[in-house]
Amino acid sequence: MIMHKVLLIEDDETARKQLAKFIQKERFEVIQADNGRTGIELFRLEKPHIVLTDMKMPDMDGMKVISTIKGISPETDIILFTAFGETDTAIMALREGVLDYLKKPIDLDALSMSLGRARERVVAREENFIQPVILLVDDEELPRKRLARVLAKENWMVIEAENGEDAIKTFGLAKIDIVITDITMPVMNGLQSLHKMREMNRDFEAIVFTGYGDEEGAIQALRDGALNFIKKPVDIDQLILSVEKALEKLRLDRSLRYRSRELELARQIITQVTAEQEVIINLHNSVLKQATDFAQRLLDAIPTSIFVIKRDFTIVYVNKSLTSIIGSRTEKLDEAMIENMKKIGVKELGLQQLTETMNRLYEVPGSIEIIKTGEFSSLTVTLITVVGDARESYVLIAIRGERSM
Repeated sequence: MIMHKVLLIEDDETARKQLAKFIQKERFEVIQADNGRTGIELFRLEKPHIVLTDMKMPDMDGMKVISTIKGISPETDIILFTAFGETDTAIMALREGVLDYLKKPIDLDALSMSLGRARERVVAREENFIQPVILLVDDEELPRKRLARVLAKENWMVIEAENGEDAIKTFGLAKIDIVITDITMPVMNGLQSLHKMREMNRDFEAIVFTGYGDEEGAIQALRDGALNFIKKPVDIDQLILSVEKALEKLRLDRSLRYRSRELELARQIITQVTAEQEVIINLHNSVLKQATDFAQRLLDAIPTSIFVIKRDFTIVYVNKSLTSIIGSRTEKLDEAMIENMKKIGVKELGLQQLTETMNRLYEVPGSIEIIKTGEFSSLTVTLITVVGDARESYVLIAIRGERSM
């Protein structure tokens, strides 16, 4: 099983040990450093995939740690811990390439999501396979062990529990992707244990087994969030198919949460940049060239697919993630480009709708408009203004599609 390596830099020993324990539960190998200089030495030696660092430390602050690590390895994903009142610094760090920031005291659900986003990026770069973890709960030992062997052959890691109470203890100690549980068990039944698990963490999918006469319990399990129920005796093919569907749903749900966080970070960056109501760039030579240079620097700091257009829909800049989908020769935002954007889940967008939104932005510079383009997809739209021999405005658009970018 692949264990990606995390370097945790935190000078508070109690906080560091608590965070390290949680990160290990999330299925990462953890290396700990109690200050920035030691952290950088360990980074050079251990070459971790992900770095978590506090902002304020006695010998070297987080920004220095970030710049040093990015100088050594630009691709390394960094998550920054900040105190109250350090939001502007955190957003500055985002613009320097930090993946995410978390405010203290650290919300563990938020940390889990940040680590998930980082792991997703590492897996994409290295083309790794992350082995899913299944918690199999059944008080009947022989059928449970038989099912565990079958599931393990599918390259899934299986952890067994013989009742609901043991299942809850295991769930609290390990990162579980799929819970498969019988409903009727001694000590604590499957419905009760699933309910307690969801109180602890909702980032998993559930499948339940039902015996004869358990139909009412199965229906209640579905109402409580279980993905499927399977009658005993268990049909192996049906079980494997159900697990595959559960893993796919979990992947999509996580991806949507990750994209939502990326969009939130993008909005924070745009809001900071437009805090003076207008982004004004003073130019002395070529307006278009320097505006494009500025747009590229700004857009590279925003972790989502983005492009810049003129009011007549002429395209000024498209970033790499969008270029791979619409092509590099697209010169104008038109119906053909909108059709191409459907490939990333932009489902419902018309030129008239976009025109009306842009007109409002030109009337109120500095505002930010959100265009819903599907159940989960949207465009974030704002205005930047360039001042040189003439004054010209451009529209910056950040895309949140309904699939991973």
